[in-house]
Amino acid sequence: MNILFLSEYYPPKVMGGGEINLQTIATALAEQGHAISILTSYFSELKPYEEIKEVKIYRRLKTGQNPSTFKNNLIRSLKFPKSIQRETKKITLEIKPDIIHFIGTSIIAAPKLRSLGIPLFATIESYPTLCPKGDRWYRGKEECKVVCSLRQFVPCQSHSKEIGKMKNKWYLKYNPFFLLFVYNHYQKLNQALQHCQLIAISDYVKNLLIQQGHASTVIPNALDLKPFQKAQKKGKDNAGKPRILFLGSLMESKGPQVLLEAIKGINCRCDLYGEGAMKEQLQQIIDQNHLDAMIHAPVPYREIPEIYAQADVVVFPSLWPEPFGRIAIEAQAAGKMVIGSDIGGIKETMADGGFLVAPGNIIALQQQLNSQLDHQPLMRIPDKSTYRRQIIAKKLNQLYQT
Repeated sequence: MNILFLSEYYPPKVMGGGEINLQTIATALAEQGHAISILTSYFSELKPYEEIKEVKIYRRLKTGQNPSTFKNNLIRSLKFPKSIQRETKKITLEIKPDIIHFIGTSIIAAPKLRSLGIPLFATIESYPTLCPKGDRWYRGKEECKVVCSLRQFVPCQSHSKEIGKMKNKWYLKYNPFFLLFVYNHYQKLNQALQHCQLIAISDYVKNLLIQQGHASTVIPNALDLKPFQKAQKKGKDNAGKPRILFLGSLMESKGPQVLLEAIKGINCRCDLYGEGAMKEQLQQIIDQNHLDAMIHAPVPYREIPEIYAQADVVVFPSLWPEPFGRIAIEAQAAGKMVIGSDIGGIKETMADGGFLVAPGNIIALQQQLNSQLDHQPLMRIPDKSTYRRQIIAKKLNQLYQT
């Protein structure tokens, strides 16, 4: 089968789990004998075309460098939809795919591409199609329970500290032109759902789609677990203190500030890997409270297994309802104890291991950390074969042929 994946970003340009998942399943499908092509965005430091592990990567789309600044998001919303329509039509004439599969926001082109007469599939692995802010985090305080409308979006936005991966500054909160622009962009993404056969990465996402009147098939993200199982701890340092690990964007919705508050008074070392709008604020918390904690720059995904190996406990303290829970799966595959927030898709990936605490509850997290660090129980590694890339690729292949 000849399959064309469309994605705004693709490794080594990684903005989240969606790009990692795409690379994993693309490679697995290629290994199973399918012809796999990726149409993604061009960046000057990368080759316009290359073939890696029998996956053909065409970098022809136009978008912003990253989704964390206003300028880049403006470029993304103006250039990306038009470029994906134009370049997809061109490449289909070249490679003649049997299937077109949208990842993330690339689905915005679906209404214009249905005229090609090629079956359209879309993986819903994040919330831009289901929430104008992209996080389903109502007023920056709690999980959203409703189908958004403009009337609900405006006050929600004005009470939120973040919009997407950007800091929500005052001139964005109260700018009617910006609010209408964002909401109209969301509507285009939302309306595109009806033109594709939808794939939800968790039951949580499936239920959100049902709420909006769309059926979907649950196929979770794929993981190559072997590197996490093989990585070895390199010995003790930091005076033998237990090590706590946080991986993710340094944003309020991801909860790194909750973790730093929770480790006050605990004799431990805390390592945080990520970038984001809260970086300076988090460093202030570390300095003012004399915490044995360090913020590290993000590292290439291939280095993540070694980082897990050095940790004793991995904390996944998200405040927003994560659509999936990749960190919990990776950490448990590495044999690490995981403490995660009882919200969204995290609950599913931690269903057979680890400990859940109420999102944002500093005292509950602190108590759980103390309990785990004091007793250091023998970790039973849950069976995560459900997420193996060969199994996920097989499920996708079956869906394509229905």
